[in-house]
Amino acid sequence: MRNRIALIVLSVFMLLLTAPIFSASEDGSVNYFAPMMEDEYYASLLEYVFNGGALEGVPDLYFALENHLVLADYDEWMKAASLGRAALICGRYAQQCGDEGTAIDYMEMADGHIAAAKELGAPESATGVLEALSLSFWYLIDGSLSKGMKFPGMVDKLYKAHPEDFHVLLLEADRYLHSPGIVGGNKKKGLALFQEAEMIMDRDGAAIWDRFSIYSGLAYGYDKAKDKEKAADYALKAYSIYTADETVNELVEKYS
Repeated sequence: MRNRIALIVLSVFMLLLTAPIFSASEDGSVNYFAPMMEDEYYASLLEYVFNGGALEGVPDLYFALENHLVLADYDEWMKAASLGRAALICGRYAQQCGDEGTAIDYMEMADGHIAAAKELGAPESATGVLEALSLSFWYLIDGSLSKGMKFPGMVDKLYKAHPEDFHVLLLEADRYLHSPGIVGGNKKKGLALFQEAEMIMDRDGAAIWDRFSIYSGLAYGYDKAKDKEKAADYALKAYSIYTADETVNELVEKYS
């Protein structure tokens, strides 16, 4: 009996020792949008936007995606969330093109789709990523400093609660890499998180648009770390996917 008790105690002790290691290995391992990795309508919209297509051509691709999703074999919350993210991307692009009115229209559509996704039972982290992106994009449109200041804390809170979510990991990596130090930016930590994301991507796969995010993040991170060879390599990998990203293009030119 005494030996059995000792064995149980030892087993519990070993479990406590290994639990943090197991948890850490699971960071970023859940990709809620994996079923959409090969979605041609979503891919077409992003390809057009991220290759710098004319803003006038965006609505046709957006509404083609919307019509496609009506009959697509995805969870209903995923359809709403995907439309929300697509609208966010379109809104951000309209803002970059200088069309504030169109940007606001897309952003309002995005927020409506995000709210619908929550009502349809979307995972908390999936809509949390979209809400954080909405906050940051609205800041770029209306210049609200309070929205800009909320973003880093919101992302950190999301990562603390849901480190298992692949897209939360990407958001946290980007937040550290691009935020100013005054609001907690840390380029070394951002690079490390993107390196972790790349390992997960190589193991589990990822959509082409997520691959671009990882490659462009690594290119920027390695550039700031003064690793010219890796910065150039990842900038070219990112450019081979989408060609209109200003930061990637600057790095390609810098190292060409």
